[in-house]
Amino acid sequence: MKVNVVTHNLSNKSGEGFVVFSSIEMLKERNVDFVVSTFSKPRENYDLPVRYYLPFNFSRFDRYQRLLVWLSARKIRSDIYLNFTGIPIPLSSRGVHIIYGGASPFEVTKYSRSLFWKLYRFPFKLALRFLKNEAKKAKFVANSSYSANTWKQLYGIEAKVIYPPVDVEDFFKAFHESGGKYILTIARIERGKFLERTIKLSHEVGIPAIIVGYLSDTKYYKELISLKSKLNANISFVLNASKEELIQIMKDACCYFHPTQGEHFGIPVVESMAAGLVPVVPKESGAAEIIPEFTYSTLEEAESKVKEAYIKHSSKSYEMREIASKFSKARFKEEFWQYIINIYNNSKNDQKS
Repeated sequence: MKVNVVTHNLSNKSGEGFVVFSSIEMLKERNVDFVVSTFSKPRENYDLPVRYYLPFNFSRFDRYQRLLVWLSARKIRSDIYLNFTGIPIPLSSRGVHIIYGGASPFEVTKYSRSLFWKLYRFPFKLALRFLKNEAKKAKFVANSSYSANTWKQLYGIEAKVIYPPVDVEDFFKAFHESGGKYILTIARIERGKFLERTIKLSHEVGIPAIIVGYLSDTKYYKELISLKSKLNANISFVLNASKEELIQIMKDACCYFHPTQGEHFGIPVVESMAAGLVPVVPKESGAAEIIPEFTYSTLEEAESKVKEAYIKHSSKSYEMREIASKFSKARFKEEFWQYIINIYNNSKNDQKS
């Protein structure tokens, strides 16, 4: 069996990247022959068999890279294509095509309220029209029921739900059942994460906040700093933190706030729960399935929920940790592998008959 791991941009700096690397770890443990297909050359050397289309790293136009990675993936004949772009690029004619991912890009509310996002997504939506035939042939695995429902609306398909892996064991080290000095938000520093909401919320509720994230958009980061100064908000940024640094920061947090509406899952939400923090998350997100009690639709609702989460930290901490324990990496690798091997065996049986 040969597997082609298809990911538009090989990086371990995000939740999506963690899923990809956990899956690669799963393949190594099963002694499976594999190669990784990306659109551009990875920024870092991961000591993996990687094939790419562009001979240099290119980080812009994330959504379109998810389409264009087909240019490299199609060149490598494989028994199974594990596609982590969330996009049904045409690969089923070459082998078993399994798509794992989150909510379809641009099919969430946040992309319909801005002229910028409307213009940015227009060519992408045109391209999707030509991919619906592939969607009928591929097998979809969604990282949440929210994502599965989005795919059903877009492609008319049913997806298997397998929640993504989270390194909960590491974040148990940050567990504390009371106390905390600030609100915590974890997200890449990029415009689509809506981190200005954390700044505004912290200012309104009067509780300091720390935003931890990988710096992806310098211009946007400068805008956030400007907003912080304008509001005189008590906000700190910790950029490109290691896991050890993040764990230390979690130990002094009082609650977690997730600002990204339309987030298909949100691995940092579960990480924070492993530390005993109560997360406040958007109703329009996969994270709402995990913690429906602390969801919001408006920033005003979020302010009220954060105050409640702050008060209930000590009484809810053990419950949060127990919920988080169900999302371990070991669970994901076993569940995902069983799905893959069943699909592959069924495909071989169909070819014989």
